[in-house]
Amino acid sequence: MNFSYWFSNRIRLRHNAPASTATGVVIAVAGVALALMVMELSLAVASGFKHEIERKVMGFDDNVVVLPSYDYYSATSDNELCISDTLSSIITRTLPGSKPVPAFTRHAILKTDDDFMAIQCISHGKAHDNSFEKSILTAGTWPDYADTAAVDSIVISRPMADKLNLDTGDKVYLYFFVNEQPKMRRVYISGLYQSNFGEYDDAIVYTSLPLMQRLGEGGDSTCTSVAIEGIDTKAIIPATEKLQAALLEAYSRGEISGVYPVNNVYNSGALFFSWLDLLDTNVVVIFILMICVATFTLISSLFIIILDRVPTIGLLRAIGATRRQVSRIFVYTALRLVGLGMIIGNVLAIGLMLIQNATHFLPLDPHMYYLAYVPFEINRISILALNAGVALGAWLILILPARMAAHIDPASTMRYE
Repeated sequence: MNFSYWFSNRIRLRHNAPASTATGVVIAVAGVALALMVMELSLAVASGFKHEIERKVMGFDDNVVVLPSYDYYSATSDNELCISDTLSSIITRTLPGSKPVPAFTRHAILKTDDDFMAIQCISHGKAHDNSFEKSILTAGTWPDYADTAAVDSIVISRPMADKLNLDTGDKVYLYFFVNEQPKMRRVYISGLYQSNFGEYDDAIVYTSLPLMQRLGEGGDSTCTSVAIEGIDTKAIIPATEKLQAALLEAYSRGEISGVYPVNNVYNSGALFFSWLDLLDTNVVVIFILMICVATFTLISSLFIIILDRVPTIGLLRAIGATRRQVSRIFVYTALRLVGLGMIIGNVLAIGLMLIQNATHFLPLDPHMYYLAYVPFEINRISILALNAGVALGAWLILILPARMAAHIDPASTMRYE
């Protein structure tokens, strides 16, 4: 039997223990519980916040896009491009499992009888996955753009509808400027969406692809970009580089007539992703502060326990206990407190996260944070890794004060009172 472990379990920390020991125990347990709870909540909030913002940015912006041909000699690019069989073949051959989808973006003016607003019309081909758009729909229905009857239907944001006093079913006018000539289309509002992402909610209007194509001179086969869908979010940057290299190689062989730049969401949404990177710095600062709190409370509480047990230390040393055994006794004793604090911290943190995810009782200002509530992402691996790190860190922190207790001279304990 491990003598140090057996003896540490016999040390009374609360019942019939000195008042100072009981106080030290409460401080140690509360410090560990608070530190672990704050670290878990910080990690969950940062992860949840980044996940939600990334989901919205990647929902509005195509993850990987092929842009119209660019002329490096004149530093100009075409306004539109045509998805040829050769271009589609290069994309699908370079990125297996992906699908090229034509996309159209045009600036326009949304006008009512009394007011108007500058907007950006976005449309995609029939193969586009519109699950994100449907997830933020708050009123009306999402148009079935595969049906020719829905060509003139649009979806606007609720903030736009509130500003222009519009609702589903209302008819409005879209004014476009094509080749410096104004073109007007009368459309009706099929649905309203709201993402709480002000930069997009104040500008984006979803329209049908045929409506956009008929405004230009290229006809039904043109688009302003080709969205590459079906790519995993972790493979966006490698896919961009791989596709760009393949297109340049195809241009050098004469398979395609121009140089098509490839862009991705990390470039188009660089402002938001750079902002999200700052969250990692905040989490690191919080972790450092909580580690300092837990370290101070653990060391101070262990010293209190040691001071209350000085006669016991002398007795153990007098009957033959080694310094290593005495040191381990207090390490095991303190780890009991760490374990209790970790259990309480986990229960409080996970309980709060589950309640928040179910009720959203902690709100946020969507105009400031782009979200209406505090998001918590419960990641089991992160929680287990954090708990393991706290346990290991606590053990390392407790080694030094426990060794100091083991070096107490047995003879001096006779005069200690």
